[in-house]
Amino acid sequence: MFIDDHHGAFRINSHHLRVENRQAPSCLRQGIQKGNLTFKQRGFRLNSEKWKLIREKSEHHSRWLVSTYLNRPFSNVITYFLIDRNVTPNQISAFTSLFSLLIFFSYALGNFVLGGILTQVVSIIDGVDGEIARAKNLCSNIGGVLDSIFDRLAEILICLGVGFGVSMVKGGQLAWLFSTIGTVGFLMDTYIAELVKSRTGHSLHEAVERIEEKLRFSPSDRGLKLLMICILSILGFPEWGVFLAGLISIFYAVAKFSVWLKDQRRRFL
Repeated sequence: MFIDDHHGAFRINSHHLRVENRQAPSCLRQGIQKGNLTFKQRGFRLNSEKWKLIREKSEHHSRWLVSTYLNRPFSNVITYFLIDRNVTPNQISAFTSLFSLLIFFSYALGNFVLGGILTQVVSIIDGVDGEIARAKNLCSNIGGVLDSIFDRLAEILICLGVGFGVSMVKGGQLAWLFSTIGTVGFLMDTYIAELVKSRTGHSLHEAVERIEEKLRFSPSDRGLKLLMICILSILGFPEWGVFLAGLISIFYAVAKFSVWLKDQRRRFL
C-alpha cells in the first residue's frame, strides 16, 4: 500500500502492521522515516479476579431463563467497565428510568422497532445496579426499594408509550386496553407479593417454588416479559407484547396468591 503526500510517497507493509511500544506517535515518526510502518497488536487484558468477583456476585436463577442466560453475560460486561468508576447502584437505577423516557417517546412517535430495541437494552442494563451493589458491598434496603420503584416506572412508561403510539398509528381503542392490562400486570405481580409480606410477615417463596418447579421456568422473569415486548415490537405488534406480558403477570400473581392461601388454610385447620 502506498500513501502519497506533497513531499513524496511512503511504503507501508500492511500485512505486518505492529506497534512496538505504547508510544504510538514516536513509532509513527520512526516508521515514516524508515518508509515501513509496523504496529504490534495489543489485545485487551481481562482482569480475571475482577471478572470472577462479578460473576460470583451476580444473581443466577436457573428458572429465569432470559435474565440469567441471555441478559446476564451482557450486563456483566457493562459492570466490569463500571465497577471501578465512581458510579453508585442508585445512579444506575435512576439512569434506566431516564432511559425509559426514550422508550416512551419512541413508541409514542410510532417508532416501534427502536422502542423494542431500547426495551431490550433497558432489560440488560437493569441488572447492572444489583451487580455493582453486590460486588462493592453496597446493598441496602433503600437501594432495593428504589430499584423496584424505578423498574415499575420504566414498565409504566413502556406501556403508556405503546398505548399512545399504537392508537395514533393503527387507531382504535384496543391499544389502550392492551396497554392497561400490561400496566396492571406489571404492578400486580409486585404489589401482591409485597402486600402479603408486609401484612403477614411471610413471603410467597414456598408458593413460588412449587409453581416454578412444575413449570421449569419463572413467569416472573422480567427479562422474559421485556424480551417478548421487544420481539413483538420489532414485528410491528407492540400492543400484543405488553398485553401478553401483562396477562402472564396477572395469572402468575393470582396463582402464587392462591397457592399461598391454600397453604395458610391447611395450617390453621
